[in-house]
Amino acid sequence: MGTVARIRCPRCDESVDRAAPPVGCPRCRGVLDAEVDLSQIARGLAPEIRRRPRGLWRWREFLPIADPGAVVTLGEGDTPLVPARRLGAEIGLERLYIKNDTVLPTGSLKDRSVTVALSHAREVKATTVAVSSTGNHAASVAAYAAAAGLKAIVMVPASTAAAKVVQARAHGACVVAVRGPFDRTAALCREALAAFGWYSCLSTNPWRNEGKKSYAFETWEQLDGEVPAWMIHPIAGGLGVAATWKGWRELNALGWARGMPRLVVAQAAAAAPIVRAWEAGVPDPVPVTPAETVAESIAVGSPSLGGRALDALRATGGAAVACADAEILVAQARLARFAGIFCEPAAATSLAAAAALAGQGRIRPQDLVVCTVTGHGLKQPADAAARAEPLLTIDPSLSELEGHLRRNPL
Repeated sequence: MGTVARIRCPRCDESVDRAAPPVGCPRCRGVLDAEVDLSQIARGLAPEIRRRPRGLWRWREFLPIADPGAVVTLGEGDTPLVPARRLGAEIGLERLYIKNDTVLPTGSLKDRSVTVALSHAREVKATTVAVSSTGNHAASVAAYAAAAGLKAIVMVPASTAAAKVVQARAHGACVVAVRGPFDRTAALCREALAAFGWYSCLSTNPWRNEGKKSYAFETWEQLDGEVPAWMIHPIAGGLGVAATWKGWRELNALGWARGMPRLVVAQAAAAAPIVRAWEAGVPDPVPVTPAETVAESIAVGSPSLGGRALDALRATGGAAVACADAEILVAQARLARFAGIFCEPAAATSLAAAAALAGQGRIRPQDLVVCTVTGHGLKQPADAAARAEPLLTIDPSLSELEGHLRRNPL
């Protein structure tokens, strides 16, 4: 298992007691970082990791959990990295790959973080876990809490897609629907965590945040050590890009990887504080009030790890792209029709950003590009249903079917 060297704030270098609750830096209120002691990882460990049973926890030496008996897993990790040649041809990319996280246990990327958070919760003997969410995180926390035998409180905006709310309720969580946008929901959750002492599964939890380093580990292995030119991620709070950057840094520090992909933040134009900060050249995002968007999973106006995501973009020569709803819906349809991947609108933002950067000439046709697709389409099916092919309803008659096919050739 991983050995934690220290829990520190990257912004002010303050260190905190590793036994402290997973909250922010006491000095500057920044998000803390769990630093795993890489000196305890044998440089020749990579072949052994490849031989282990598949899943995120075969990378356990990189994860900040000491007790293997505390691990809560539903079989997450090792999602397919799909070469998407037909889809790439649509947007002018010869080497496009899709990291398909729609197949994770609860249907979204959140399982990568939650497996580590709930394992830490068990390690510290927590009894109740809590989170605020736009939907996917709520479902994941509810599922892993059920598997761990812990109580779960999840708070979502009242406008959250019904499928995500049902998923969390089905796992037995107490689901609280809050009238108002996500940022007000998140503020209420922070107040409740302080008042009731529940274990926090928010993005300010440094243990939780380590799970998404696995994007780098898995991509490095699946590409046989080749480093992508670009990795593009739909972003709400900033963690996907920040953690991927950390994972690649760790691989380079061990000498397993050589080089770093350019990282890209993909946001909905209706909620793009990180993109605005990137374009303005400032170190931290200024909070915004999200407008209505089809990309509800990433409609967050105050990203807790926005500054760290911007650091990742600057360090890797990356980019930040704001995508209009129309572009997102086109990308969602392309993923379904040219790659066979049905995702929710927010998850398609990475492909929309790739198409935009390719159209601008930033991404060259021969560049190896990895787009992360972060959530299943059944999480939010209404938009896809509205644009899908019409449903044909007929009597059980071959002649009637033949007549339809003559009138509407395939």
